[in-house]
Amino acid sequence: MKNLLRAAAVSVASTALVAGGATVANAAPSAPAAAVSSSSSVSAAAAPYGPDAASKIRIRKVGKKLTIRLTARYFDDTIGKPVGIRKATVQVHKKGKWRTLKNVKLNSKGRAAFKRTDGKKRKYRMLVKPTSLYQGFHTRTAKI
Repeated sequence: MKNLLRAAAVSVASTALVAGGATVANAAPSAPAAAVSSSSSVSAAAAPYGPDAASKIRIRKVGKKLTIRLTARYFDDTIGKPVGIRKATVQVHKKGKWRTLKNVKLNSKGRAAFKRTDGKKRKYRMLVKPTSLYQGFHTRTAKI
């Protein structure tokens, strides 16, 4: 029965990934695991759960101070509610490449926040690497 539920979750997760629109201060998930990490050994069949629609990066800028807030969750069909992801990476687009800004540990609800000083306009995104339980993804870029 569990395998049947997981197979159904795989088909639902692969077709129901909803990408929200990116704004200056808000960016939602944009790509499935295959587009994020092609060298990953975890396949979509082994990782049945996709990101929750509430997974996003929010950036607020006051002067040169940035406040970056992350929310990373997946929807677990077996318990019927979203579950927090515990690790995420914040990336910044510099010199034509996405570079790791910070690896962040998230709380049990999948949330974290940190502050940084930067006077330039840059693009940011959140990257979640795939595991055996959930698919990896990255958010759309947030330029601020």
